[in-house]
Amino acid sequence: MPSFSQKSEERLSTCHPDLQAVCRELIKQYDFAVLCGHRNKAEQNAAFDAGNSRLIYPQSKHNAKPSLAVDIAPYPIDWSNLMRFREMLHRFDALAKLMRQRGEIGSEFEYGADWSGLKDYPHIEMKTG
Repeated sequence: MPSFSQKSEERLSTCHPDLQAVCRELIKQYDFAVLCGHRNKAEQNAAFDAGNSRLIYPQSKHNAKPSLAVDIAPYPIDWSNLMRFREMLHRFDALAKLMRQRGEIGSEFEYGADWSGLKDYPHIEMKTG
């Protein structure tokens, strides 16, 4: 069974409990790495400057404490294989729906892969409002 590296655990621990819960269940069936949870001001603005985010600090859901967003990638990471990213997000979404039905989490999520314009395949964020 796959498990998180120490670095993935550290990153995941900065996220909202519902994001943590779904990720902890998903890792039991699908191997992936946690790339990013919470981002501080310097990290967020660096992501913006590099073109990896459209938002400056503190506008990203990554900037909340706990983070309302997580970036994950299938392991081993192959940035050119978008099919693996889609499979991972499909599994995450199916698991999140099941966990919501069972009352284990209360959140719904949206996926950067579904955005028009900049596609952010690793990005999952909590729906608000």
